[in-house]
Amino acid sequence: MTELVRMEAIDKRFPGVQALKSVDFDLRAGEVHALMGENGAGKSTLMKCLSGVYQPDAGRILVNGREVALPDPKAAQDHGIGIIHQELALMRDLTVAQNIWIGREPRLSFGRIDEGRQNADAAAILRRMHMSLDPARRSRA
Repeated sequence: MTELVRMEAIDKRFPGVQALKSVDFDLRAGEVHALMGENGAGKSTLMKCLSGVYQPDAGRILVNGREVALPDPKAAQDHGIGIIHQELALMRDLTVAQNIWIGREPRLSFGRIDEGRQNADAAAILRRMHMSLDPARRSRA
């Protein structure tokens, strides 16, 4: 299977804590992974390194066989990497569709958000997931 992502020898240290030490992780097309471990094991830290939230102190990240720099989440998204963080709270003043597309909103001319396309694309995703949510409904009840 084609290797999509490889993380090699990833280290991450915070003041007084070695969160990751020489961690290797790879993802191949068609695979499904679950990262499991105790609190403090480094699962979220590893994923934050992959998604550009944190910068590894050592190691390298390859996407489709090429080493990449992921200085921020936008750079990760540009390489096709997205993450749903474990924090479950939605942005309550936004609609379901706005929560799905936050930071990746479809745009019209002059940078305006294309809400029609955003809602239609969100509705398609929700249908594929067999979820009966109105994409235009605000998260706050």
